[in-house]
Amino acid sequence: MTATATDTTVLDITGLRAGYGNIEVLHGVSVRVGAGEIVSLLGPNGAGKTTTLLACSGLVSVSGGDIRLRGTSLLRLSPHVIARKRLAHIPEDRSLFPSLTVDEHLRLSARPGGLNVLELFPELRKRRNNRAGVLSGGEQQMLALGRALAAHPEVLLVDEMSMGLAPVVVERLFDALREIAVSGGLAVLMVEQHIHLALKYARRGYVLSGGRVRAQGTAPDLLARWSDIESSYLGR
Repeated sequence: MTATATDTTVLDITGLRAGYGNIEVLHGVSVRVGAGEIVSLLGPNGAGKTTTLLACSGLVSVSGGDIRLRGTSLLRLSPHVIARKRLAHIPEDRSLFPSLTVDEHLRLSARPGGLNVLELFPELRKRRNNRAGVLSGGEQQMLALGRALAAHPEVLLVDEMSMGLAPVVVERLFDALREIAVSGGLAVLMVEQHIHLALKYARRGYVLSGGRVRAQGTAPDLLARWSDIESSYLGR
């Protein structure tokens, strides 16, 4: 089963050029994500996947193209202003505060209309007074996802959610993310190294290599073409 989408584009990245200092990493990347849709960014390390997410959050320098949320450009906005426009970002390192408790994390991010995280992940209810630094890896990822969802985002950027986690935990997290995307109209753009996992939960995907989009399509289409994509664009 894959996530369904509406025809409404929420996040529209067009001709994006971005990088670090004088080093340009993205060379004209275009990606679209609709409401209620999970879209995967695929490709090898160094392809520009994480840089695309960071550019959307205002955390790297953009030198060309545009990033629009519901038609409004995010360029030249500071990261905290972008976050207030209901774009949430879960980075690969989760960016939790080790000394803050589960409750403190959720209270800091909570906004009207945000998800009740303790109902979504009952495991966190039992740990609500524990500091994030003593949680297991799976609990930390639940907290990172929950903190983002408590902010009532319209767009969610997720970087390597499965990294270092047991398969049963990964399935639990992705099932929850898919249900929330479909039922709440959340637009999700995710980076995931595990191709079959990424395309199991995504409706569509974009394959990046060398900072450019080399292929795109529905999840079934990309899976069917994956051997050709690897040999043509990924050097495998």
